[in-house]
Amino acid sequence: MQYIAETEKVGSFVYLGSVVSVNGRTEEDVASRIKKSNCVFVQLYPVWRNHNTSKGVKIRIFSTDVKSVLLYDCET
Repeated sequence: MQYIAETEKVGSFVYLGSVVSVNGRTEEDVASRIKKSNCVFVQLYPVWRNHNTSKGVKIRIFSTDVKSVLLYDCET
């Protein structure tokens, strides 16, 4: 007896954090990354509003947390 799996056609799917679409365009992936990085930015509002934290530290946090999600779709 042989089992043959049925495959389903989809318009897009997520592979290693990136959205891959059938037409090969990147708009969905870019929109997804922007949305995820915005969520990280919003979660860090207490840091941004803290007047005791120096601007240099805030820039380092932005670079390591927000930029990494935006550019590489990885979360720290």
